[in-house]
Amino acid sequence: MRIATLGPAGTFSELAACEFGRQLNDYTLAFYPALARVLKALPQDADLAVVPIENIVEGVVSPVIDTFVKRPLEIVGELSIPVRFSLVANHAQPEKIYAQFVAQGQCSDCLGRYNVPIMNTASNSEALQLLQQSREPAAAVVPEHCLGEHHFAHVEHDITDYAHNETRFVAVREARDEHEAPKTGVNYKTSLLIIDDTDHPGLLVEHLQVFAAYRVNLTSLVSRPTGQKFGQYHFYIECEGHRDDTAIRAALTLIQLRNKVMVLGSYPTAAPSE
Repeated sequence: MRIATLGPAGTFSELAACEFGRQLNDYTLAFYPALARVLKALPQDADLAVVPIENIVEGVVSPVIDTFVKRPLEIVGELSIPVRFSLVANHAQPEKIYAQFVAQGQCSDCLGRYNVPIMNTASNSEALQLLQQSREPAAAVVPEHCLGEHHFAHVEHDITDYAHNETRFVAVREARDEHEAPKTGVNYKTSLLIIDDTDHPGLLVEHLQVFAAYRVNLTSLVSRPTGQKFGQYHFYIECEGHRDDTAIRAALTLIQLRNKVMVLGSYPTAAPSE
């Protein structure tokens, strides 16, 4: 199984991809520099793509949601990865700090205490590499799991602004006509898109009322602009249950009378991260 994910090595995406890979008998991992490139690898250069879809602090990952509108893709699994960063330095009083821009936003409280310039990097791995090459007093924000056997003059562990920060990842493949039937004893989640092709007043309220009437519990609702004109949006929705559940099938049947619906997949709900 060929798995594509966001690189370089050392990212949280690599952790997630390896976790999915361990569920398979055999896999190879390929890194790509951008989320769009990861998903574009399907199906020619990869059988599975592992991408972040939501962070507790930052919210949904818009490029991933938008790609679902443009391409026939299917979500086949999800998992959550704890997001823990450390600040490492070659001196107790660094004069600059290297940090990937997302990491900077998630560790702003700690970085604000240093009152030194933040040097943005393309990745967490690059931040660590620049620190190791620096001859000046410097620091870097790096994922906890990247510390390994490295030795630093100064280390601050778990510097994220939110103690329980985590990112949810999904495994994606090219869409197929058939789908797996639900297994007994498994809790499922279903992802879908409501395509705004017949915009009218009350569109979203109508759909929410349908889900409520059939007692379908929504766990996520995100609006994304269609890119056609202001005021038009597609809706990405996640709900508890499998697409074959009677309630979900009935709700989608009614919604499809007014708008196009793309079911992106039903998959086991991720276990809580430790």
